[in-house]
Amino acid sequence: MSQRTMEAHYRPNWELTQARGLLGYNCGYAAERGNESFDEHQQSLVWRLLGDTKIDENSVVLDVGCGIGGPSGWMFERFKPKQLFGLEYLGSSVQAAGERWRNRDPRPTFLQGDAHRIPLADNQVDVIFNLESALHYKDKRQFISECQRVLKPGGRLCLGDITTRRKWLFLPVEMTNSLPSQFTSSVWLWSAADYKAAFRELGFKLLNHENAAAPIADSLADGLDEIKGKNFAETWGNMRGFRGRVGFLGTLRQLLRLGLLDYDLFQLEVPGGNG
Repeated sequence: MSQRTMEAHYRPNWELTQARGLLGYNCGYAAERGNESFDEHQQSLVWRLLGDTKIDENSVVLDVGCGIGGPSGWMFERFKPKQLFGLEYLGSSVQAAGERWRNRDPRPTFLQGDAHRIPLADNQVDVIFNLESALHYKDKRQFISECQRVLKPGGRLCLGDITTRRKWLFLPVEMTNSLPSQFTSSVWLWSAADYKAAFRELGFKLLNHENAAAPIADSLADGLDEIKGKNFAETWGNMRGFRGRVGFLGTLRQLLRLGLLDYDLFQLEVPGGNG
């Protein structure tokens, strides 16, 4: 990953959240269209990915690729864990997350770092949450191995990622990974089968898997309708990158609907816990 290319990709997302008052920038999950705001869809995706994962006042939680801290804060407020670390590659996002939650006490702890080298001790964490981030990791097996290292026996990994069964279609995207643009951002796509093979090889037990492409596409459709409905003309003219970001999200929605991209949610466990 490159700070320069990742910053170019995610800066328009941050500006979009500021312009539209959004708390995060994941794709969201819509059980049905039009029943929630886009922020609520985003929170629904967090709860869907966690499933029945237990988080309580004794838990240590790690959100890898926490972005501007939306899911970290939502999990902290709902479950009130003993500790919640948000790990993020981009310094600007770490700063934004810290600013967003600075008036809460207690609050998550946000750290800058690389998912390939998680800066925590062995067997320290009960739950790792990783949403829409691993597509940027060139060595996903190294990341999964790091998760295995820092999780306690019986610990959970909840991973949600954009995937594809047609990787050859996206080879041109990989060829532009070094270009600083909101449309290219160090993307290396795996398939669900690639993930399952790596989980198995690295000792994880698969508890649940869902291809959520349809409800994710519906959430993006609702989100785009909401974004376009609020002072759209003014924002269109004044916000750098806004038009490109709207087009990018619309293209992502269409690729999910056509089945050219998938969106997989995995819940996994490190063997050896007390159940």
